[in-house]
Amino acid sequence: MRSVRSLLILLFIALALRLGLLVFTQTTPLVVSDERDYVALAESILDRGEFAFEPGRPTSMRPPLYPAFLAGVFAVAGAGNLQAVRLAQVAVSLALIVVVYRLGTRMYDGRIGLVAAGVVGFYPSLLLANYLLLTELLFTLFVLLGCLALVRLLDGGSKAALWATVTGLSVGLAALTRSVLWPFPLVLVPFAGLVVGGSARRRIGLAAVVLAGYAVVVVPWAARNTRLQGVVTIVDTMGGMNLRVGNYEHTPDDRMWSAPFSYNDERLWSLGIGRRGDDWRHWTDGEKEKRAQRKALEYMVAHPGTTLRRSAIRFADFWGLEREFVALVRDGKYHPPGWFVAIGALAITVSFVAVALLAIAGIFGAPPHDLRVHAFSLLLILFVCGVHSLVFAHSRYRLPLTPLLAIYASAALVIRPSWASIAWPARLASTSACVLLVAIWVRQLALSDANRIQGFLKALWP
Repeated sequence: MRSVRSLLILLFIALALRLGLLVFTQTTPLVVSDERDYVALAESILDRGEFAFEPGRPTSMRPPLYPAFLAGVFAVAGAGNLQAVRLAQVAVSLALIVVVYRLGTRMYDGRIGLVAAGVVGFYPSLLLANYLLLTELLFTLFVLLGCLALVRLLDGGSKAALWATVTGLSVGLAALTRSVLWPFPLVLVPFAGLVVGGSARRRIGLAAVVLAGYAVVVVPWAARNTRLQGVVTIVDTMGGMNLRVGNYEHTPDDRMWSAPFSYNDERLWSLGIGRRGDDWRHWTDGEKEKRAQRKALEYMVAHPGTTLRRSAIRFADFWGLEREFVALVRDGKYHPPGWFVAIGALAITVSFVAVALLAIAGIFGAPPHDLRVHAFSLLLILFVCGVHSLVFAHSRYRLPLTPLLAIYASAALVIRPSWASIAWPARLASTSACVLLVAIWVRQLALSDANRIQGFLKALWP
């Protein structure tokens, strides 16, 4: 009861903070190209009932769920009402805090669940996500719901089939929000079949229920896309194109995701995808994506050393210091007071460093008692990180993993495992992981971000 009362107080403070910040975003426009795409698709759904950027030309370029979420808000509050969307995302963020509390309590206990909820409730980058019209918050909520449902499934009991269904549904909804997760059932379903309790028949049955829950959500959209594109297309047509952007002759080592915007000559990523005599005018986006995917894989196989080096760089980008807020201010897209920017930038950096290093301590020094839950959490983290290390990475893509890291960090804070109590392989792994992260951050500050930091300081104090 005490934990519930503390959670309610936490939610009240988190709500007050978010509403206070909401006041200062009344005139904030859409500043990221992804935001504009999502709003355009939402308005198309609302106005014409079609998922399209142009009338009569349906698209599969983006996952559908976030534009549908925006369309639902616009239907109630009026088309283009950005503040209504931000208010709806405040509600999503509060729901996320509750789910983190429940998940942390299930993985450990109520104290750790409450601390983790507090970390997530006031984590600066997650606070900023409330006011950007991007997929982060909604995707994170579905991912954490899937984790919580799986933990309940592993607990056993008479409602195992229900929790298996919720697990599949949640992962499916997450995949329709951000396509990085659509292949995850290839890992999730066998994992569930191996670790749930009971006879082989029961394990296979529950794994099948997880897959069925996922399929109920994803298959209708995949069927629509496949009919539209003329080739198998599960969630969107960006995957193969992104893989090509991150793996071709002219992919830059720094900010690999920026290749589409960096070149407008013979180095453009889309050149060389087709063959001589091909007529691109008759290709669907899905056909272009498959060709781009094929060319990217051919390049990766032909250049294994380059692929390995770029994957290491992308891994470092994924776990690098968060710099989106600083970049938006430096580029003149936001104009907050200088003191707010300085405090915000410092808070974003310090919070990530603290959570990351404490999470490592929790992972190796204070894992959950149920090692199946521990294995699943690490599997999810490694899957998302691994996909982005192969395609292209950005520290923003790590944000949905923050609640899991927060739970491990909270475990380290509450349990405070002694160094002597940790087995030497775990001590070695923990030390190595911390050294690796610190090396990534030092390299980022010394090489990649030196000029950007100077530009940021000049923008603050010209």
